[in-house]
Amino acid sequence: MKRPAFALKRLSLAPVILAAAAATTTAIPAHALNILVTNDDGSEASTVHALQQRLTAAGHNVIISSEVCDNSGQGGALGFLRPIGPLTATNCGSSPSRGGVLAAGAPGVGTLPGLPFAYYVNSTPVASTLYGIDIAAKKAFGKAPDLVISGPNYGNNTGLINNGSGTVNAALIAINRGIPALAVSAEQPQDYRPYNKLAEGDPEYEVADVVVRLVAELEKRKTVGGDTLLPPGVGLNVNLPKFTRGGAAALPFKYAKLGLATIALPYFVEDLSKDALAQSYLARAFPNGVPPLPGVTLVLSPAPAPAGLTYVADNDPESEQNVVNAGAIAVAVMQGTHQGSRAQEAVIRAKLANFVE
Repeated sequence: MKRPAFALKRLSLAPVILAAAAATTTAIPAHALNILVTNDDGSEASTVHALQQRLTAAGHNVIISSEVCDNSGQGGALGFLRPIGPLTATNCGSSPSRGGVLAAGAPGVGTLPGLPFAYYVNSTPVASTLYGIDIAAKKAFGKAPDLVISGPNYGNNTGLINNGSGTVNAALIAINRGIPALAVSAEQPQDYRPYNKLAEGDPEYEVADVVVRLVAELEKRKTVGGDTLLPPGVGLNVNLPKFTRGGAAALPFKYAKLGLATIALPYFVEDLSKDALAQSYLARAFPNGVPPLPGVTLVLSPAPAPAGLTYVADNDPESEQNVVNAGAIAVAVMQGTHQGSRAQEAVIRAKLANFVE
């Protein structure tokens, strides 16, 4: 990935910033930020509500804008030119919304009952983030948000799987709109639950507290490398490893790179009803059993891949999944474009010398 000069200068400060964030115990913002929280698990997800609560307690102004159903793996899908109509009884498989709070007939865009800060959009993660930026934030803040946080996601988003991650791509669309953004994922919890099942001491709150500390550090260091939370066109992909109850606060932050190492390898099967992951993951959407139809599933690392499938080898200790495996919080700098690195560009220039100007 090509990194502009300003990003390279900032990277040299990353170890200092991350070390300071690890030592911070109380998040006291320099001033209140207007923050949009989104994700790919739905506006009723426990993770985004835990984060909204913790960021608000730290003094920030926070809204949620996320989709109605589970849209994990939808990547950068825009829902382009698709009118968003009312919810149906089977909108999310067996219910109108993933968490069961919304009823059939509810408008396709709205707020959760009794929670005017929590917007839902019956579309993709990227579309929901755009709604948050273009509509909800202007209603709540009178302008675009100062920061977009996508997640925390149930389970890590690292390496190759980032291409299809709704969590990561929701952050990327904000970056491409000129808004600083963080994508946050955690190894735990991995199982979805709605916000009304949250209790103090749950891992969702521990992950949220880590994010609040990182935001506080970015705010404190805002004048480093320009008067912005992050350089223009740049965001962070943050992944937390497994931790014991009460142990998230002690996890070290470590600078990482996106790399290739990943938690999952997607592949196509002829019958999803025979796939163990599909049976487990889709149990709520299909209470009578997953239909015997073709589709895409995942093999989860470190499980052995089916015959004919291989993981791309990546033993670099700085690759974010390897950092997570080593027990640290991986913080990787990402850009909102697919520009190749200078080294890759040099090879192509050599290959196409005297052919491409």
